[in-house]
Amino acid sequence: MFIQEVSIEVNSDFSKDELYQEFNLLMSFYRGNGQSQGKIESQYISGNKIVALPYTLEENSLAEENNNIYINKWIEKIQTLSNSFISIKTIGKTQEDYLGCCSCEKSDFYILNTNYISIDSPITCGSCNSSVALYHLPKYYDFGYMPILSWETNYQACDNLQMNCEVGERWALNQMQELGSQLSKQGIQIAKKIEELTDIPTYYFLYNYRKHKSDDLNHPCPSCNKKWSLKERQYFYDFKCDDCRIISTISPNS
Repeated sequence: MFIQEVSIEVNSDFSKDELYQEFNLLMSFYRGNGQSQGKIESQYISGNKIVALPYTLEENSLAEENNNIYINKWIEKIQTLSNSFISIKTIGKTQEDYLGCCSCEKSDFYILNTNYISIDSPITCGSCNSSVALYHLPKYYDFGYMPILSWETNYQACDNLQMNCEVGERWALNQMQELGSQLSKQGIQIAKKIEELTDIPTYYFLYNYRKHKSDDLNHPCPSCNKKWSLKERQYFYDFKCDDCRIISTISPNS
């Protein structure tokens, strides 16, 4: 990913501590609009300068043309209070060979998927297997994508519980692998709406950690009970039901 430096020089008598909080809100608006990834950017005050270092999928993710009304409003507010202009520049990449996110003209399909360590977009392109920047999609709700990001944090919370193996492991695992769970229902509804907005088939990734006595590939789709194993593995996916719009992998316990 790219690492951006978003900064402003404070050329007024307004409290830098209060401006810091306004800057923090700006970062949350970037996140809600899918322009920055995760919630782990460094933010600090150095002399008269306030700086944040968010992660982005593209070098121009924070460009003005990608902003929504909340971001533009807060930029204007911060600039007025500080009597200065916000500066945005790319200062590096997390990997030397990082090439960016999905750039397909039109994806064959999307996948709603995340995990406990990911800060990528929760939407993956089924054609190139790269992250899809949310701001390239039609707005989902209230000029942004918060319902998608809400599901993402819910899923990651469950994945953390089942990985830690101490508190709520079985409950969290069931949330991730049962179609009737609250988590799955939330995700499936989101996938349906993304498909409606984009006219691109959107699949929900169903976690699979069951211990089957027989070959896992013989097990049917858990929703329609039809065969859903792929003839050839697509990236790391082994199952895909085009009717039910769910996708999955072979259990490591099989």
